[in-house]
Amino acid sequence: MWRSFLFVPTLEERFVAKAASRGADAIILDLEASIAAERKNEARAALPRAIEHLAPDVAVTVRINPLWLDAIHDLEACVRPGVQAIHIALCENAAHVQAVDGIVSDLEQKHGMPIGGIKLVAMIESAAALMKVNEIAKASPRLVGMTLGVEDYATSMGVSATPELLRPAVFQLNQAARAADIASFAVAVSMAGYKDTEALEAEAGFARKLGTTGGYAVHPAQVVVLNRVFAAAEDEIAWAKEVLAKAKEAQKLEQGVFKVQGQMIDQPLITRAERIVALASKSEGRT
Repeated sequence: MWRSFLFVPTLEERFVAKAASRGADAIILDLEASIAAERKNEARAALPRAIEHLAPDVAVTVRINPLWLDAIHDLEACVRPGVQAIHIALCENAAHVQAVDGIVSDLEQKHGMPIGGIKLVAMIESAAALMKVNEIAKASPRLVGMTLGVEDYATSMGVSATPELLRPAVFQLNQAARAADIASFAVAVSMAGYKDTEALEAEAGFARKLGTTGGYAVHPAQVVVLNRVFAAAEDEIAWAKEVLAKAKEAQKLEQGVFKVQGQMIDQPLITRAERIVALASKSEGRT
């Protein structure tokens, strides 16, 4: 799964040209907030060229506008080979996810693409949506992750986007994501202060402890932080490899539990070790 997403305005050709070299695991070609209302059609028209340029070198995803009409036009433009996922802005409920799923399926079929190939990420951006996050997390087999749109969420709460507000929301979203066995990309930090990489590192580290697996960036300096924080640490990898090695020995001896570094290891910890090794393997292939 992706450690870092880098937003790139679809109409900014100089940003698109360099996006694949910025180190992000995935690029978000944006059709929403960074595109003025009068230029939406222009951005949609530019999308195929941007996808073709980036797709050979980096995972390409697209953020669409909120439902309905703009989102449908966005989907008509972005459901094409080379796009791996679609970010659903201002996702409000499970029906919203299911509607996007249905439209994407129709368009995949129309274009002769594998049904279900393009994945979805739900962007939870209001207090009302957060109250429905458990249902949203289980809304579609296409849904591979969720994130918290911190500024919109804070606005819906009537306050600023502070860690005191955002941390409980990140925990709530992460718990729903884990219960549904999907990823969380929620970090309790505002994108408005993109130069404050120390704050990002602190909050990304906190979010990782809550189960977050990656995050969003609007600047390459943030990508560096996210990749580092959400990569498996060397001591974690060493522990995980030792656990898996001893798990094989225990299986031969028909032992249900065994010890590693003073810890009693059973199946939940074996599963955690498997995930750490898988993450490390993916990270090595991307850095």
